[in-house]
Amino acid sequence: MKRLPSGQKAGRKKQTGKQDILSYKNLSKKDTSPYYAIATLIIACFIFYGNTMSLKYAYDDLMVITGNQFTKHGLQGIRDILTTDYFSGFFGKGQNMVSGGRYRPLSLVTFAIEYQFFGENPLISHLINVLLYTSTCIFLFVLLRKFAFSGGYKENQGKWYLSAAFLITLLFAAHPVHTEVVANIKSRDEILSFLFCLTTVYFSIKFLDKRKAHLALFSGLCFFLALLSKENSLTFLAVLPLTLFFFTKYKAKDYLLAIIPLVFSAAFFLLLRRTVTGHSIAPLENDLMNNPFVEMTISQKYATILYTLGLYIKLLIFPHPLTSDYYPYHIPIINPGSWRAIIPFIVYALLIVWIILRIPRKNLPAFCFLYFLITLSIVSNIFFPIGVFMSERFLYMPSLAFCILLGSGFIWVLNRIQPDPRITRPIVTGLLILTLVLYAYKTISRNADWYDSYTLFTTDVKVSQNSAKGNEVAGEYIMQKALLVKNKATRDSLLRGSIAYQQKAIQIYPKQIIALFNLAAAYYEYNKDYDTILVVYKTILNYLPGNERIYSFFNSIMGKYGNVDHKIRLYQDLLQVNPQRFDVNLNLGFLYFSGKLDAVKALPLFEKAVKLNPADFNGQEYLGTAYGYLRRWNEARKHLELADSIKPGDPEVNKNLSIVYQNLGEHHKARQPVTKTEKGQ
Repeated sequence: MKRLPSGQKAGRKKQTGKQDILSYKNLSKKDTSPYYAIATLIIACFIFYGNTMSLKYAYDDLMVITGNQFTKHGLQGIRDILTTDYFSGFFGKGQNMVSGGRYRPLSLVTFAIEYQFFGENPLISHLINVLLYTSTCIFLFVLLRKFAFSGGYKENQGKWYLSAAFLITLLFAAHPVHTEVVANIKSRDEILSFLFCLTTVYFSIKFLDKRKAHLALFSGLCFFLALLSKENSLTFLAVLPLTLFFFTKYKAKDYLLAIIPLVFSAAFFLLLRRTVTGHSIAPLENDLMNNPFVEMTISQKYATILYTLGLYIKLLIFPHPLTSDYYPYHIPIINPGSWRAIIPFIVYALLIVWIILRIPRKNLPAFCFLYFLITLSIVSNIFFPIGVFMSERFLYMPSLAFCILLGSGFIWVLNRIQPDPRITRPIVTGLLILTLVLYAYKTISRNADWYDSYTLFTTDVKVSQNSAKGNEVAGEYIMQKALLVKNKATRDSLLRGSIAYQQKAIQIYPKQIIALFNLAAAYYEYNKDYDTILVVYKTILNYLPGNERIYSFFNSIMGKYGNVDHKIRLYQDLLQVNPQRFDVNLNLGFLYFSGKLDAVKALPLFEKAVKLNPADFNGQEYLGTAYGYLRRWNEARKHLELADSIKPGDPEVNKNLSIVYQNLGEHHKARQPVTKTEKGQ
């Protein structure tokens, strides 16, 4: 009997007319064994990401694991994790450092459990990430088979590795844009979110099939867990009915029935989130590192958003180069008339037109385009600000659309090749294999960049050369490495590199305070260039007047410096910034008095310091001593006695008071301070 073409049943005439050849219904439904496919996917995931298990902690792992007090309390910290903002374990309770707050406790709970049993063990954390990613791929494969993707290349129906479901999942598993999600332990929230979204879809369909209440409960529970992982799971409130419409024969009332558990879960989550964080959506800070659009006009903002949306598509098609840093101005300010805004606008407009025209025919690309837009919308900056331009991890969910198009596209081409298939089919198959090999190579090599924070940032700054944050952080980690190096030539070379990166960061964004602090520290470690350090500190004070850290750092490094004349000049310069600083007046006066023996110049500075802070022991002692040096005995007695009342029994004060009393002719008092000193000794 002559074999029928895939998808054509005996006794049925070949269909004609306007049937859409890209509809999911045209993909062959002949079952293929899933077991080899699942085993291969497991092996593939460990090939792609097995080298992550040799990585250390990196990037934001400090905030969620090594520097998070709740996580480090193990099981005892879970209560705090569930009842506070996502960043409270790092910054402290009540310190909502991210505008709008974050409530993503599930990944933190998993970190706390790991810490309880394994301590700080990055190998375990990376292994769990790989296992969760592998589980996601398996669940994705199962769902794709359920949605009529079980068939494949019509001439090779017995070859499971050419089934659409397998190819799509393998492409998803290999895609290099996922490296940030898997290699960065902190990004487990992304993996958990998508995994539980897929299980939500699975149980929703099972519920519609069997109409069992416990299946609806499972779908709602899975969706709640997805939301506890990350808020972008909310997009599946739209993805679920979209999926049911495209891939099932259920009616609109069934869509509503399936989505009810999700709506209840979402409502409860949003209420819980608001209760814990005290925020819904809040405006961003007026700082470039937290609000990348702060220096743009409205038209520039949306032109730049269009540019980032175009970059997302580019990264899906050609995932190179990859970087963890898309801060200003690696993403430049885009003007509305720029081709970098116009081309993405045209592309997305065409996608929307395609969706509108092809939805009635349940066209597969229409589903992919719409799924992509829905899952990307929440991180697009169009509807509300998210604090960054873009990130590769934001493509984790949306990238499925591209993998479906690519995988099913290969199958579609193979099934419709007309010219000599003996030549063309191996070419198409070869292109598929080449794509997978290139994906695998890029993924494995990119994983190595996540070895630790030093490796990551010094690598990514070469890609994100115009990023203020990237240059600042790279410079900071290079300086930290320099301080551990004993060889002076190597140390100085590293410090020069750190200085160059900090200067670049400040050039890009002059208000980059952390870069200014790091620049001053690098100059101190490199060549003790105090003049440049003071210039940097004064720059910070222009942006943050009265910043206590500046004065504390400056006083500390001056205490280690021996050139009195230079120190006096530096303090005089600093005093001009804020003449009302107690510590600057006091220290400058002390330099004149102790270093130059010039009580005349020291006296007004001590008087100003005491006026600013009368309760300070050193201020009263120095002023009293200066008055005594100038033989103004009554003023000297007044301030030395005040110093003695603040810190009774101080030997130096008692000694000077005895001298003052003797010069005032109060010999009966002159012995008392000395006696106190003797008793103290």
